Amino acid sequence: MGIDWYITASGPRSNFAVSVCTNLPGAIPCFYVSGFVFSLSSPLLRYFVEASRLHPDQLGSRFGSDDLGSDQIVSVEHPQFTQALQITIAKQPANTWDIGASAQITSEVKKGDLLLVGFWARGTSENGKGGGVCEFVFERNGGSYAKSVQYLVETPPGKKWKHYWVRFRSIEDYQPGEALLNFQLGYVRSKIELAGIEAWNFANRITEDQLPSSELTYVGREKDAPWRIAANARIEKHRKAEIQLTVVDANGQPAAKVPVRVVLDRHAFDFGSAVSVKMLTGEGDDFDRYRKTFKKYFNAAVIENGLKWTQWADHPHEQPRTIQALHWLQDQEIPSRGHVMVWPGHRYLPDWIKPLEKTPEALAQVVDGHIREIGYAAGEMVRDWDVLNEVFDNPDLTNVLGDEAMTHWFEVARAVAPNAKLFYNDYAGLVRGGFPTGHKDHFEKTIRYLIDNKAPIDGIGIQGHFGSLLTPPHRLLSELDRWGAMGLDIKITEFDVTVSGEQLRADFTRDFLTACFSHPDVDGIMTWGFWAGAHWKPEAALFDKNWTPTPIGQQWIALVNKKWRTDETLSTDKDGKIRLRGFLGQYKATVGDDLVTRSFSHDDSTTHVTLRLK
Repeated sequence: MGIDWYITASGPRSNFAVSVCTNLPGAIPCFYVSGFVFSLSSPLLRYFVEASRLHPDQLGSRFGSDDLGSDQIVSVEHPQFTQALQITIAKQPANTWDIGASAQITSEVKKGDLLLVGFWARGTSENGKGGGVCEFVFERNGGSYAKSVQYLVETPPGKKWKHYWVRFRSIEDYQPGEALLNFQLGYVRSKIELAGIEAWNFANRITEDQLPSSELTYVGREKDAPWRIAANARIEKHRKAEIQLTVVDANGQPAAKVPVRVVLDRHAFDFGSAVSVKMLTGEGDDFDRYRKTFKKYFNAAVIENGLKWTQWADHPHEQPRTIQALHWLQDQEIPSRGHVMVWPGHRYLPDWIKPLEKTPEALAQVVDGHIREIGYAAGEMVRDWDVLNEVFDNPDLTNVLGDEAMTHWFEVARAVAPNAKLFYNDYAGLVRGGFPTGHKDHFEKTIRYLIDNKAPIDGIGIQGHFGSLLTPPHRLLSELDRWGAMGLDIKITEFDVTVSGEQLRADFTRDFLTACFSHPDVDGIMTWGFWAGAHWKPEAALFDKNWTPTPIGQQWIALVNKKWRTDETLSTDKDGKIRLRGFLGQYKATVGDDLVTRSFSHDDSTTHVTLRLK
């Protein structure tokens, strides 16, 4: 039975109640939302923030500019608190963190400490049809802003209160004042209210499964969600077409009642992965398994690191292996993407580039020379090139050479790779819940600049690295509409998902693949790696280190290799014909017991094929 103690602390414009319970083991208080420090030797502290006294100086509200919104204390009816901090988002900010509310952590936190935070939230969207949106973050207070957790909240419609538990482990050591409990609020124009904030540090005294946790999820995850019906209809319409095969005998007469097996050999749509040069070119059991698994489950590739400027220039002894990997892919008739010609931030450039800023003409010549060098080295082995990557976060070269340099780089790339499709690649297109961001607007602005200035750009590369801020399918589709309206090829170039929870990762992978495959403007999806033994985020791998499919991999196989694969055996009618709808791609048709085998391409119109018996 828990014992409750209630303590009221008062100070300038603040008071709150603290209840101490004994029914949860091993807690150490570490979050002092109102700025008061209590040293109570107790198993658990629970803090109910009385927002009537909660001033920005205590749970500090912040606005990037005065016109973004306002904050106030409002009275509410709730059994656990009477007032809340209400923030009005009047204008969409450039960044979600431009509006928020936060508090410093006034005690020490150790790396690996098990932390628990609870809070209540409710909100109303500007149009009154939905709730509010906020993101809870535990992060370093300044500097790298390293984040131990990001938890996206979409409150229920109808201004209903909902409680959230967030458990996580600290990824760093923090001295008092070095960590921040933060709510990022700049997602949508709305009113959102926060109250009842609770927090504990359990250190390593208990395990995570002993604590409550509000499961992260997303709208549309349920198997009977309405969006699925529409998506499957689009897949049927845009990814399949009629196939008509006619079987004739040696005299050219129709052959009736002859069994014909029709098998999709390779999708027209790219279902690809980033690949490791080391794994593609090495020798041994895992290397062999890597190549075999890749060939079985993927039909397109991107060299993960070998063609990046720093890797290419700083490790010249590795260049032959990169070219060897491209040759291997070409021999397997697997198309390759080149990543990346220009990643224009100094952290992704060789160290000797930065001093050249003093002589812009020399800098421009060096960049042009690199594009030509890497383009000639890869030659016709690369089908698509990421000419330019992530300018928003990496403007160092354009700050010196001007935006016109971007157009010029595409022109140089076209000259050296005349048959390749040329892409601009960035990561803001689909992430952060599908909500507006300044980065996303810059992404679109950059592409429009390239189009308007006649750059020879063919496609948009949208990366798709998802943490805990999952974008629900209906918003994914809306975002894809936005990019599709620009009239360029679209590829998802770097998909992975690292949110906590195997099943959640698997479900999101299923729905992400379905939404993207259903959208007529998308030409392919590339995962950023597939084997946990050679993956930058092993939890996102499709196969574990023992080569067993993970839940993510099981979803990939179930869709790409089963549900979205044509493999039918039919008997010819009296006219020697069979008809079926098949997924677009490369096919093999076999008559009878391997009497005749014919390969053919199936595009987005009806395909007619005649097979003659010997």
